[in-house]
Amino acid sequence: MEADHTAIEIRLLAPQDGGELARLAELDSAEPPPQPLLGADVDGRLVAAHSLATGESIADPFRPTAGIRSLLAGRARQLRDRGPNRGLLQRLRRRLGGSSAAQQATASEPVR
Repeated sequence: MEADHTAIEIRLLAPQDGGELARLAELDSAEPPPQPLLGADVDGRLVAAHSLATGESIADPFRPTAGIRSLLAGRARQLRDRGPNRGLLQRLRRRLGGSSAAQQATASEPVR
């Protein structure tokens, strides 16, 4: 039995990924989750996406993606748990204008 050594690339999705994200959402019969999004590429193709804002995800139903979704959720937790005003999610929210509730929650947390 041979081991499967498929490379999975986890990355922050950019505006130019809109076409691939729309294709993925259509395959999953869902709307694209809210931005910002982490995506997982296998063989150069987007197979799953996970919202850093809400935790929602979509994936290619024709591929085994349960493990990939789990990787994306774990990476999202790592980014979120880096502490107030330090994580990628907080920086993205500030850059994108974020929701006022998110900004107020971040502003009320002590700076470490």
